[in-house]
Amino acid sequence: MADTKLEIEKMIKEKLNIAEIDRNATIATYGLDSLDVVEFLLDLEDRFNITFDSNETKGIKTVGELLDLINKKI
Repeated sequence: MADTKLEIEKMIKEKLNIAEIDRNATIATYGLDSLDVVEFLLDLEDRFNITFDSNETKGIKTVGELLDLINKKI
């Protein structure tokens, strides 16, 4: 599980092109829109065999919220 969390954090860092994750930063701060987030979540679904419901994802504004949702699923 710890390895999975590290892998997800690495994926987020690569997607956002950042060195450190700021949980309070908005996703828009990094230039992503809701479509970018959906594409990222689809990648996670494929990679980790999990499913996100659109109701869960539509309110995501910060990187921390995104991480919390992902961690809830794994």
